[in-house]
Amino acid sequence: MSDFPEKENIEETTEPTLTPEEGSTVFSDPAEHKKTAVKQKKRLLPKVIAAVLAVGVLAGGTVAVIKLIPEREESSTPSIETISVLDMKSDDFKSVTVTNENGTFKLYSVEETETSDSSDTSSSEPTVNWYLDGYDREVIDSSAAGSIAGYAASLEAVREVTSKSAAECGLENPTVKADVVKNDGSEFSILVGSESPDNTGTYVKLSTEEKIYITETDLKGNFTFDALSLAETGSVPGITVTDDMKDYKGDDGALSSFDTITLSGKNYPEKVVLAPNTDENLSAYAAYMTVSPTKRIADNVDGIFGLFKSGVSASGAYSFDTSVSSRKNLGFDNPDLTATIKLGSFTATYSFKQQEDGDYAVWYDGAKLIKKVSASSLSFIDYKVNDYYASWVCLQSINELSNFTVKTPDKTYSFDIVYDDSEDAEETYVITYEGTKLVTENFQNFYQECISLSCSDYTIDKVITEPAMSFVFTYSDTSREKTAVEFKKAGETKYQYSIDGIDMGKINSSSLNKILRQVEKVANGESVK
Repeated sequence: MSDFPEKENIEETTEPTLTPEEGSTVFSDPAEHKKTAVKQKKRLLPKVIAAVLAVGVLAGGTVAVIKLIPEREESSTPSIETISVLDMKSDDFKSVTVTNENGTFKLYSVEETETSDSSDTSSSEPTVNWYLDGYDREVIDSSAAGSIAGYAASLEAVREVTSKSAAECGLENPTVKADVVKNDGSEFSILVGSESPDNTGTYVKLSTEEKIYITETDLKGNFTFDALSLAETGSVPGITVTDDMKDYKGDDGALSSFDTITLSGKNYPEKVVLAPNTDENLSAYAAYMTVSPTKRIADNVDGIFGLFKSGVSASGAYSFDTSVSSRKNLGFDNPDLTATIKLGSFTATYSFKQQEDGDYAVWYDGAKLIKKVSASSLSFIDYKVNDYYASWVCLQSINELSNFTVKTPDKTYSFDIVYDDSEDAEETYVITYEGTKLVTENFQNFYQECISLSCSDYTIDKVITEPAMSFVFTYSDTSREKTAVEFKKAGETKYQYSIDGIDMGKINSSSLNKILRQVEKVANGESVK
């Protein structure tokens, strides 16, 4: 039975009457169409009404929810309000005197004009720099001192303390005190007391107020320092090249050469003297040589030369006192390394001594501060004599030679060399042995093996025996003396070699034995690869 009988009756009575022609289709007769339409309308109407009611309920619910939930604010994140205790500029301060566990330190400000590199000095503006009273300005890091003055200019607290006295907060005998004198002559002090019981902050008070605050800033740490922590430690400087040193100056204005560098210290039983390679032919392959204790081609010179050329970075300082007694206390009476450079009549010396913390104290001529340098910044600090010896036995270029001779106790192999790099030359190299022209590539491969010999041991023994092999280099430039390299048996696996009669060190037997085999093949015109 319908809930709305009257409405259904109305709809049935008002349904238009269709004639058979109007309602007829190819699928059904008019009567069937009429019955179907009435059924569909009966089923659809309750659904429409229910949907309307549902929308109304939802709308009402939405209104209720909107009324219950307040409008969302732009930011719901809680913020902690801070109290501005001090909001000043350190440029307005004349001095800040800090008393901490290390002593009392007076920082003072100076207005200085820093001239730029440009010729227009009118654009230079004065700046306020900070220094430490009682010390030369040049040994103080103005930026570090200025940062401490900045701590005294700006201070924020998280809350005011009203339930405790100054004595209870440790402010009658403060752990740190900063006395400030402003440019206008007025004064105030910052008193830093003990930590709060919950260790969330530190009690602080201004001398000009009765209020006590808690600050989360590590104010005690900011004001705890010593004089050395303010030392200017940008670097250990290199040598400033003056006009008197123009012969040693490169195109970039920096140091480019030297006469000698002398090294001594715990790693050098004998002094090592380094010098530029004066052999014009060999200098293209090796720029330096050792003059003492043995004359030979040098290696690894750039590190120690870089010390004099551009200095090294410093990480701190050990002492403002550079007196003899102070240097002795740091061990400079027996340094680990002393390096002296000579440039004409000018000399400069740097000394290094390792300290208990593992870093090195550095002293150099004219220094007003003994600086600290990390061991990692000193690539050369642990070098020994052998580290400056190049391992090459001989570096003569084939282009320089008119003859290369290999001698053994049984035979002498003499190779004549003609080098011609002119445009109309038929061959760049012509190599002959006993009048017979050799295949150039074979000889070049053999010669490469000879000049690739490398020293593996720099110890020198007294070897009394005839050479097992000798190289003799004869130069195209007749003004140059021949160079003789001799190899003497010094055990089952070593040969000791000498250059022009000076013993140099040892090479492995296998390397020399290979050359002994190859020289015979080259002389016989056989292939050498």
